[in-house]
Amino acid sequence: MFKRKSIDAQVGDMFIKAHDTKKNLWVVEKLFEHVDGIMHARLFSKNQPKTMITVSASTLADTDFFVRAPVAPHD
Repeated sequence: MFKRKSIDAQVGDMFIKAHDTKKNLWVVEKLFEHVDGIMHARLFSKNQPKTMITVSASTLADTDFFVRAPVAPHD
């Protein structure tokens, strides 16, 4: 049997697609378990909030696809 992985992201975390030269930010809006038992994340574009994508947790964690956006320092 396969062991389910937990997702290393939270709502509000920001990511950049690995090969995106424009460095568009994607924000985690929702984390959920799909009917097949696989964890997924729904993300929206920071620049165009109506643009959304859904990816599996393993895809979001794979640096070939996404990298975590640097955290901006607090003033």
